[in-house]
Amino acid sequence: MRTRARPLLGTIVAIRAEATDAAIDAAFGAVARVHALMSAHSDAGDIAAVNAGAWRRPVTVDAWTFRVLAAALRIGRASGGAFDPTLGRGATYADVELLPDRRVRLRRRARLDLGGIAKGLAVDRAVEVLRRWGAPAGCVNAGGDLRFFGNTPQVARVRLPSAPSLSVALPAAREQAFATSGAYFGGTHVDPRDGRRLRLRGSVTVSAHSCMLADALTKAVAAAGRAPGLLARFRARAYLVDGRGTLHAPRH
Repeated sequence: MRTRARPLLGTIVAIRAEATDAAIDAAFGAVARVHALMSAHSDAGDIAAVNAGAWRRPVTVDAWTFRVLAAALRIGRASGGAFDPTLGRGATYADVELLPDRRVRLRRRARLDLGGIAKGLAVDRAVEVLRRWGAPAGCVNAGGDLRFFGNTPQVARVRLPSAPSLSVALPAAREQAFATSGAYFGGTHVDPRDGRRLRLRGSVTVSAHSCMLADALTKAVAAAGRAPGLLARFRARAYLVDGRGTLHAPRH
């Protein structure tokens, strides 16, 4: 196994895989492409273009960006707005319209931020690249958004919000993705349905077949709770760690 890390997506992205250096470089390239396309803090890229003018006329975006937006809207609808890629200002996910030929239109002036889902896509894309290069197994970890691939079960660990130097282990899994949102260093979460600021006292980790789904669903669960119908719809599970460090696993 080779292990390498780079600063990307506002965090440290680590890749551990049975792969060549060239394969790992290509995987980091996929992560960098997601960052360039979808960063909300850049004046370039697709999200900058959509925020600047899609409320006037449709904006054509990259296929990767279009895919993330489609997933974001699907989860927004399924969660009743507990996940929303828009940032207040009176607009919601319902104001984002996806048109043929990868065009995006905003029904009203709004600001999109895909920070709650794009990091998961970057992990998924990195795994796809490693597999395309022939890597049989490994893990991609982007600041807590991670995905295992390969036939051997691997164990994800969740840091305790009250003591980040400690962690609890989740059940071993293979071909699975995980994402965590929590009260690390006094973190809070805004419920996009009503703008309330929620003080998180623990953490929520969602496991799903893709990191993109897991990433977005952690935000929905943080706002709406561990909704069985929502999780079942996306074949996902949620693990909660309370303020005392106790792990609450889903019932099978």
